[in-house]
Amino acid sequence: MKTINNNKMKKSLLFTKVILISLVLIAFNTVSCTNLDEELYSEVTPDNFFNNDEEFISALGAAYTQFRNYASGDPFALQEVSTDEMVVPTRGQDWDDGGMWRRLHLHSWTQEDPEMNGGWNFGFSGVNTANRLIYQFQSLVDNGQVEQSKADAFIAELQAVRGFFYWQLIDMYGNVPLVFDFANAEATPPTKPRAEVFNAVVADLEAAVPKLSKSVDGTTYGRMNYYAGQTLLAKLYLNAGVYTGTPMWNKVITACDEVINSGKYSLESNYFANFNVDDASSSEFIFAIPYDQVFFRGFNLAVRTLHYGSQQTYNLTAQPWNGFCTLEEFYNSYDSTDLRKGDVGTVDGPATKRGNFIAGYQYKADGKTMVTDDGFEAPQPDRQPAPLLGDPDGAPLNFGNMFSDQPQINELGPQAYRQSGVRIGKWEIAMGSDPANMSNDYAVFRYADVLLMKAEALWRTGDEAGALVLVNQIRQRAGIADLTTLDGPLSFDMDGGVVPGGELFNEIGREMFAENHRRQDLIRWGFFTDVDKWVLPFYNPGDVLTTDPYTTLYPIHKNKLDANPNLQQNPGYSK
Repeated sequence: MKTINNNKMKKSLLFTKVILISLVLIAFNTVSCTNLDEELYSEVTPDNFFNNDEEFISALGAAYTQFRNYASGDPFALQEVSTDEMVVPTRGQDWDDGGMWRRLHLHSWTQEDPEMNGGWNFGFSGVNTANRLIYQFQSLVDNGQVEQSKADAFIAELQAVRGFFYWQLIDMYGNVPLVFDFANAEATPPTKPRAEVFNAVVADLEAAVPKLSKSVDGTTYGRMNYYAGQTLLAKLYLNAGVYTGTPMWNKVITACDEVINSGKYSLESNYFANFNVDDASSSEFIFAIPYDQVFFRGFNLAVRTLHYGSQQTYNLTAQPWNGFCTLEEFYNSYDSTDLRKGDVGTVDGPATKRGNFIAGYQYKADGKTMVTDDGFEAPQPDRQPAPLLGDPDGAPLNFGNMFSDQPQINELGPQAYRQSGVRIGKWEIAMGSDPANMSNDYAVFRYADVLLMKAEALWRTGDEAGALVLVNQIRQRAGIADLTTLDGPLSFDMDGGVVPGGELFNEIGREMFAENHRRQDLIRWGFFTDVDKWVLPFYNPGDVLTTDPYTTLYPIHKNKLDANPNLQQNPGYSK
């Protein structure tokens, strides 16, 4: 354990050094694609920088800072809260935000909801920074100050970073501006068709990825190497049918095999080794964000999901916000013996087995004293102007109403129970830590995902036997029985019939829970518009729910449309 901690500290310090130097080198980019030609300001010149590999690597730092928002910001909300995996109930005045979170779950979002702006900013901020750095590197080559062979690997790495952010934009917004040039970029670039952007990004990546390093060590940790590039390509190929109308299943298999056959990655024997505080040594990590509560802050899932009283469970330095939780049917889609599910706290004591979820009665850090909900109020049906529902479990903190006949979530809001919903416990919550700045590294790409991508591509091309072998590797680690068929009922439709590939779809969800995965999977499998099936248990008839196909793309935010007249709004949304 001491070695892992030391390695984590060295890695964090190295990453911080990269970021700090890069912030001196280059001013941060804007967060819109409507101003791509701003002037560079720098005290650094070719005479006093770009003299060695360390300084080249330092210059790359700005390209990676935008990943900070991937695991906790708007991309996470857009990819998870719109699905059957996650919901943010409105508990009185908490998490109302003008109904934004309810609209996101009900697919009734508008072009003025802030997440639509945030997702766009996330993508184009990353694209703009990569474009700017590519321009600076290439300018040094063109001026004869750096050899092309020296710059090529760094430019290729920036192309891969840019490809990642374009993948996010293609996925969430479809038709977006295509801007690879920095020096001559239009101030108000026009929207391009989704397939055109996809083809350009894939071609750019296919040219760049072979130039990336094949090293898997401290020099490439938290950076795009060859295998991260191949995984990114596999992601684009996997969703090519959605993005362009033409599937690319064989290309998925080829890209995944580059990773699998390298022998450089393997499944951890313990699933939770990928989500511990000290998880940097995971053999599954292909590309990770090296969060650290001192050096690279921003991973805030714990503060978003835990109840206020959970501060006493983990001796947290700040009080959580009582927000994100999972849905009952998704939680119940795990077998009771599945090691990923975890245990339930009871009146006899706290959960003894860690899981993806935090469920049941909660205890203080001593493991003996039950946490009580200090803000609990008994039901008051006669209270005006509206009844107070209270909570049927009473004051003891009990996530998910595990020991009552009430549903885990009674309604989306505005009177969801304060304790409603099983919470997200996948990433270890360190005792005495800051819940808004967790130190767990976050795997953007990990080996289990590569196995599941290949399994899906094999199944799609008729090789169910080959797919079963890969899926059962994942299940064996989870301690559950092998599947003999990939067909089965869907996790969000427990009363439904057998669906071709249903168990494959379910297994992807169980393994990749809360890893910015689910929206893509639902869309690719054709289930995203089945939102009415997973919200019905707590859906208020007065709420607006949308099942129209146009919701598979998010709207471009009104602010962006106002700033750039050349943008075209996605179908189904008013401009």
